Amino acid sequence: MKKQFYFLLILFLIISCSKKVFINVTKPAQYNVSDLKRIAVVDFNGPQKSGEFIAQKFQDQLWKTQYFSILERKELQRILEEHALQMSGIVNDSTAVEFGKIIGVDGIILGDIFSYNVEDTRGTEKVKEKVWTGQYEKDKKGNIIYEKKGSGKEKKKVYKEEMVLRRTVQRDVSVGINFRLVSVETGEIRASDSKSQSFSRKYFPHKDKIPDKNQLLNQLTDQVIGSFIPLLTPHTVTVKKTFEKDNDQVNLGIEMAQKGLWDKAINLWEKEVGINPQNGPAVYNLGIAYEALGDLLRAEAMYEQALEIEPKDEYMDALSNIRKRQIEQNKLEQQLNR
Repeated sequence: MKKQFYFLLILFLIISCSKKVFINVTKPAQYNVSDLKRIAVVDFNGPQKSGEFIAQKFQDQLWKTQYFSILERKELQRILEEHALQMSGIVNDSTAVEFGKIIGVDGIILGDIFSYNVEDTRGTEKVKEKVWTGQYEKDKKGNIIYEKKGSGKEKKKVYKEEMVLRRTVQRDVSVGINFRLVSVETGEIRASDSKSQSFSRKYFPHKDKIPDKNQLLNQLTDQVIGSFIPLLTPHTVTVKKTFEKDNDQVNLGIEMAQKGLWDKAINLWEKEVGINPQNGPAVYNLGIAYEALGDLLRAEAMYEQALEIEPKDEYMDALSNIRKRQIEQNKLEQQLNR
């Protein structure tokens, strides 16, 4: 009991003394395609109607970013009808430039679906289950024991464990897509990638609810396409930062920062550094604060100062990361100033 008490006490102290904070960081797209302002997403090559479905999904996710001007598929279809053309099979790497000029866009997204299927394998398997023996539990006097069930009472059954043969369904789902973004002006492939996601699980129909096939395909498709979007557009990620605890002044600043009161936290830490310039945790925490507020140059200066006070690994990592962020910030500004 004492060991359990001390374990719970330590766990409580760890949780209550959390030093973490999460900040949002905007990162540039992996591919700089900022010059391609107006784009179209055409049907992908895929089985049945999956190509049209995935093209629509891709367009929907891109539209949410508000980074590109996207030619609506209804408008795209109208233009094609005017030119007596059909979308299906007309666009490939060699025809993208000519097609893009017809519909009036800077870039075209096209691709292939190399995996889009659900496969069920049925079988049987012996599993250990509690089975009613046909008898009821009795007290020492031989009277049947009753137990509360809902609003009434029922005889308490006696169970035993047995190996029972049950039907199984093994459901395997896979979605694999590759895409290319082609410049209409040059015919160059400006961005491309290939990703896949899979799902596999065994179900026992007598007790499990088997999810809908289309629902699983939709979920995996969203995951794959979602991994493509940061390649093409600036995006926000959440980054975890860990403060360093020290004296009451520094620790109070941490509490303020965790509540979003960055100005008060900075004021507390600056006062502490004014009194004790060698207080590494206060200096390091100032770096986190400035980074959270987007002042990367001041954050870099604080991390450098903390590193001069004491060569800790976390200080070195923070300095390295802030310099990478400055490079990313320059790329981001170029992509946003279109």
